Amino acid sequence: MQMAPKSIRQKIKLGFYFLLLCILAMAGLTYGIVNEVEYKLETLEIIDDFLNMTLEVRRFEKNYFLYGKEEDYLDNTAFLNELGKHLLENEKVLTPIMGKEVYNDLWSAVQEYKENIKRLHGMNTAGLVSPIPGKERLQVENTIRVIGKKLTDIAEQSSKNKRQKIKKLLGTTGLVLFFSVLLFIFLCIFFATLLGRDIVKSFKILEDHTKRISRGDFMLAPVSVNDEEIKSLLQAFNRMTRELRMHQRQLVQSEKLASLGTLLSGVAHELNNPLSNVSSSAQILAEDLDELDDNFKKDLISQVLEQSDRARDIVRTLLEFSRISEFAWQELSLKTLIEKTITLIRGQAPSNVEINLDIPADLKITVDKQRMQQVFINLIKNAIDVIGENGRIWISCREIPRKTKGRREVEILIEDNGPGIPEEIRDKIFDPFFTTKDVGHGSGLGLFIVHDIIEMHGGSIRVETRTGQGTTFIIWLPDRPVDSGEKS
Repeated sequence: MQMAPKSIRQKIKLGFYFLLLCILAMAGLTYGIVNEVEYKLETLEIIDDFLNMTLEVRRFEKNYFLYGKEEDYLDNTAFLNELGKHLLENEKVLTPIMGKEVYNDLWSAVQEYKENIKRLHGMNTAGLVSPIPGKERLQVENTIRVIGKKLTDIAEQSSKNKRQKIKKLLGTTGLVLFFSVLLFIFLCIFFATLLGRDIVKSFKILEDHTKRISRGDFMLAPVSVNDEEIKSLLQAFNRMTRELRMHQRQLVQSEKLASLGTLLSGVAHELNNPLSNVSSSAQILAEDLDELDDNFKKDLISQVLEQSDRARDIVRTLLEFSRISEFAWQELSLKTLIEKTITLIRGQAPSNVEINLDIPADLKITVDKQRMQQVFINLIKNAIDVIGENGRIWISCREIPRKTKGRREVEILIEDNGPGIPEEIRDKIFDPFFTTKDVGHGSGLGLFIVHDIIEMHGGSIRVETRTGQGTTFIIWLPDRPVDSGEKS
């Protein structure tokens, strides 16, 4: 059993050869029809010549009957001989057209006509010496007229039949050509559809995965096609996807490490307070353990445990943020997530800076915890950098219900009362490597990665700002079920 072609090139060749075969078949059919029409036209010319000779014979016959001139008789005889010669020369052509019996009857009629016209001529010649009875002459003339009419009728009927056949053949030729063109068009569409089906399907796969990559979803395209060229293209696309996924991880991780560098001093400050409390409580217990009453001892031990847990939570949050992880959807309390984020960054803010939260305690979002925490760190840290010693930051969230299918969105606002963003750079803030900070104080990737992470979650972010009146970053995140699958 012959295997189906596995490459587009082979399919194109196969389709081309098949269409070429169809074209040759249609050309051969058309050529045969044209030859048939040409043959019938040639036979029609023979019949028309026969008809014209018969008409000439009849014309000189009438003249001879009327005037009895010798030259009319000679012309009649000459055309009659030509007619007989014409019948003999074209016997093979006329016999299939008229039929053997009709042809033989026609030949007999010509011979009979010759005999009667000679007889009439003999009567006219003899009449010059002695008169011929008029009745006998009239009988011969009537016989000649009947035979002449018979010759004329046969010639006219044969010509009429042949013309009808040619007309019918031309009509058939038109139908054949019409349906041949329709068949050719159908075959072209069929092969184009057959050839393009897998190609269009494969390009649709590429288009869908390109859209997913633009949202940060680096899923590999399935290579489940038979065409070698398309399979090679999909494999190359998947190699590109792997490279993009690797570089995207490296980019996010590098920005994360840069953020860690700036967070460490603040985290150290945050750790210092609980550690100091633990140290003080431990010293009191060590110095006056025997003299302290039991309730006070329990209170000191409780403080040690409480401050140890606080220090542990700070370190755990920092470790969770710094760890490299795959994209994983989790349903989280938005308020808790932002509070933990503020814990990491609080040490970077001047003591007089206020960070106010207006977040419902029961509001949950389904996101990748680590990446969304990086979004909040970057936005809050940027706000701290611009508001100065006595600035304020407001973080508010609300749920926006949707009318269709019961879905919802979460709107998150991060506002500050800083100087705002100058108009000339507002369109550039999400561009990679764009920064207004001094060299060594910013990579220019913070807002770019924020924008990228929000799009990974299927959301959007925009900024509203007025010079001297502060800036507001507005984030919309769509609802997503926890069991909807993980991203690669």
